[in-house]
Amino acid sequence: MNDLTFVHLTDLHVMGGPDDLLKGQQTSDKLRNAISLIRNMGVRPDFFVLSGDLANDGQPEEYRRLNGLLDELQGLGAPLILGLGNHDRRIPFRREVLGEEADDEALRYYHSSMFDGLRVIMLDSKVPEAVHGELDARQLEWLADELGKPAPLGNLIAVHHPPVFSTVEPLNEHSLLNPGDLAQAIDGHRVHAILSGHIHYPHIASFHGTLSVTTPGIAFMLDPGAQHEFRTTDGWGFTLGSLRGGQLYCSPISMHGQPVQE
Repeated sequence: MNDLTFVHLTDLHVMGGPDDLLKGQQTSDKLRNAISLIRNMGVRPDFFVLSGDLANDGQPEEYRRLNGLLDELQGLGAPLILGLGNHDRRIPFRREVLGEEADDEALRYYHSSMFDGLRVIMLDSKVPEAVHGELDARQLEWLADELGKPAPLGNLIAVHHPPVFSTVEPLNEHSLLNPGDLAQAIDGHRVHAILSGHIHYPHIASFHGTLSVTTPGIAFMLDPGAQHEFRTTDGWGFTLGSLRGGQLYCSPISMHGQPVQE
């Protein structure tokens, strides 16, 4: 049975210019720090998953800057699986990153890829001008159909919004609004995990026979110990995933940093 390694990155929040800061930090530098760490870890990822909030405001100049950073990431020698979050905008993303003639912001961006028998599915949970997420009926129907196709090593699903509640209570309104519909779509299929981001800290929970694995953000992190308020740090992180002998292993890697004054 084939073994596979992947890296899950999320919440890059790339800014448009070299002097633009988010919470006092240059987010592009944070991503470069992650790339450097991955390069020096001695792992050889088979693919990268980037599950949304690629840009901070969804502006064309941010995606143009993102393209250069994605080139640096691809220098590690593995394909990139891209998804969108609530901060992204579909038209600029499609035009600047995918090179498409896009004119419909409502057109969702979801797709699947196969890696040596493992199917990796990227969903689109973005709801315009909202912090919560939702999967539409057409996308869920596509997901159920996709999961019905052969995948010798099973399936891995990525979506920006976590399908479970957060231990940081103010984030509960930021989750996926219809997790029951997602649970119904994956029922009876071999799904190793649901990978997500959005809440900016590592969070692992059971979800309808599989795992919800939420990865820390690149741009900044939230302190999971502050369960009744937002407490931001200038840390960053990602998840290193491995499929070994048909079993999924996930190792969240976090650089916690220092508190950020809002």
